[in-house]
Amino acid sequence: MSTEEEVKNVFVAVHVGAGNHSKLNESSYKDICKKACKQALLLLKARCSALEAVTAAVAALEDDELTNCGKGSNMTVTGTVECDASVMDGETLHFGAVGALSGVANPVVIASRLVEEQKLGPLPYGRVRPSILVGKGAQQFCVDRGIGITDNLVSVAALKTFRHYSRKCLKSETTNCTHKLKKRKLEIEESTLSLSSVNQSPSADIPRADAIHDTVGAVCVDHFGNVAAAASSGGIWLKHAGRLGASAVYGAGCWAQNQMSDIKTGVAAVTSGCGEQLMKTLLAKTSCDSVRSSDNLTHSLANSFKDSFLESEFLKPCNEKFAGILLLRTVQNENREGMFNKLYRKRIEKVCLTELYRMRIEKVCF
Repeated sequence: MSTEEEVKNVFVAVHVGAGNHSKLNESSYKDICKKACKQALLLLKARCSALEAVTAAVAALEDDELTNCGKGSNMTVTGTVECDASVMDGETLHFGAVGALSGVANPVVIASRLVEEQKLGPLPYGRVRPSILVGKGAQQFCVDRGIGITDNLVSVAALKTFRHYSRKCLKSETTNCTHKLKKRKLEIEESTLSLSSVNQSPSADIPRADAIHDTVGAVCVDHFGNVAAAASSGGIWLKHAGRLGASAVYGAGCWAQNQMSDIKTGVAAVTSGCGEQLMKTLLAKTSCDSVRSSDNLTHSLANSFKDSFLESEFLKPCNEKFAGILLLRTVQNENREGMFNKLYRKRIEKVCLTELYRMRIEKVCF
């Protein structure tokens, strides 16, 4: 099979998160996205699965300190790094996720490992294999499988921004985190984790405009028409230690289902935005459910955002609502030739600019 034919029937798209992304770093974000896509395409050309490819794409994003995941993750209110990640395989419908995981540079790889192990069936004596692991249990899972744990995933930029926002919190008399931060004031000012103790990288000089951003993600279609989705996040700055984000929650951070029939198309999606809002609305799943059986993709997705997110009864107390979604839909004919909705193929090209995900959901035009 020629390279052109191999590429025609596979697809990958990535995003690098919501938040304030500086125009000065736009080219760097594009480079990160291109690198992640190239990693995935190498696997897809070799006839690897969508699950393997989407995991590789997100792992590449985790390896760059400019993103808020893996090595570049935001820090908690107690000065630690806790990552969330998830993967969903559209072929088997298995879901794997890790939450509040410290010391692992590529949490998405662990989430993918959970999916792969679920394919092996039940454990002895009928014990059910886990789909989600958190904290120390997730760490032990890694140790048992020979996956290394490191004590320090803090980047220079993350440490600088942690100190910046911690001090701002300390000066505020109304913030909910003031009491806890006061107890850690000396630790912030005289942290044993000095700037010289962490690896220097280009991201150390990131403008403050890039200080807050969120989940990264990828969606993929392999040569056989299987879809997969993966998400990873370090969470928001100064989050509560132990907080579980949308990236580790079933139906909130990512979703993927293969095509079942002419009226049940293949879908894959990853979300980004306010984690608690994404979890309350299960935005990834509800969006995929809405577009999967619709003839008008644009109309159905717009209605889904309106009914299931903007006007959701679960979000009535929220004055502001933040969300974005990267979604693809596949349709295959009898010859197994994949076709992608043209609108979303065009929109995906713009995701590298990250501008779509900077917008508030009220301003997103479909």
